[in-house]
Formats: sequence, C-alpha cells, structure tokens
Amino acid sequence: MRPETIEALKDPLRFGKMLWPDVEFYDKQREIIHSVRDNDETYVPAGNQLGKDFVAAFIALWYFLCHHPVKVLTTSVKDDHLRVLWGEIDRFIRTASMPLTAEHGGPLIYNHREMRKLVGGAMEKDSYLLGCVSERGEGLSGHHAPFTLLIADEASGVDDMVYSAGQGWMKRFLAIGNPNPCTNFFRGGVEGGDLEEDEVECAATER
Repeated sequence: MRPETIEALKDPLRFGKMLWPDVEFYDKQREIIHSVRDNDETYVPAGNQLGKDFVAAFIALWYFLCHHPVKVLTTSVKDDHLRVLWGEIDRFIRTASMPLTAEHGGPLIYNHREMRKLVGGAMEKDSYLLGCVSERGEGLSGHHAPFTLLIADEASGVDDMVYSAGQGWMKRFLAIGNPNPCTNFFRGGVEGGDLEEDEVECAATER
C-alpha cells in the first residue's frame, strides 16, 4: 500500500477526497466527521435538508473501510428513516472513483442492509456493517470488536434501550436527528455539551 494511501486511511476527509474527489463537506459536516474520529460520543441536532444522512452515510463507510476488524451498526426507529440513510450509503458506493463492491474488484460484499468486506483477498468474518430498525434495542447487544461504531438516525425518536444496549460494546457513537421535543438520551447528550471522559461516564450512569 502506498504511503499516501496509508495516510488517507487515518484522515477521513483525505480518504473522502481519494474516493469522492468532487464531494465537498461544509464546515458543520466536517466538524461531525472529526468528532466521530476523535470522541467517544457525538450528538447532532439538525433540521431537514441539511445533509444529516449524507454525512452519516459517509462516516459509516469510512469507519467500516478503514478499520479492521470492525462492526458498524446503523439503526433508527422506522424503516423509512433507515431506507434514506442506506440510500445515501448506496449512492456513495456507486459514485466512488474506484470500484468498491467485490463483484467489480472492490472489497465490499453488499447485500441490502448487510455489508461484509474482503481484507487481503479473504472475507473478514468478524467485520460487518448492518442496518436494523430497533424500537427498544433489540439485536443491538453484543457486537464486540476492536473497532465499533453505532449510528442512531433520527435519534430524537430512538428509545433509551438502544443507547443502553450499545454501552457494552460501542467505541464510537453517533446520534443524529431533527431537534424534535424529546426526553431520551439524545436530549441529554445534546444538552450536555462537550464533556471530558470522566464527565461522560457520570452522565451515562445518570441516564
């Protein structure tokens, strides 16, 4: 692997330019990307038509492609929301500057809302990217791996059990959604602002 490629894997925006040279993330989207890279938990309240699913889809693919072994789960309270997010994931795959699916010589084995990947020519059995609708955290426990990411889309409507189920395994957490009135973990995360590690642990205990 060339040195510039290795460096791109460490920098999500550089990685993005390598695969999608015409894509320009605006400042708030870049902030979200860097927050997921650098912080345990990221909370993003944003209105409609501001690119929430677009940036979440990029983050899901970047994290999945650039970490090994890795497990990425995407969830939302309704299938319609998850369909939009995975539509953006699909668009990123189709518009990449180099083939990403295994059938065209790329690393991804893509089947609807389940993705596996090839590493060194073999399928990495302990890595996957999944999409699942979950109202109360069903199926969101036990996804342990050296690198893990849970993305909660339309997070103002996602049950607290989703957050609780991820606590045992997620290394990174992105909660993103409209700023609708809510009383769940999303409100607590947004109102909590920037927290240091010990404050995060205290806040999680209080939830």
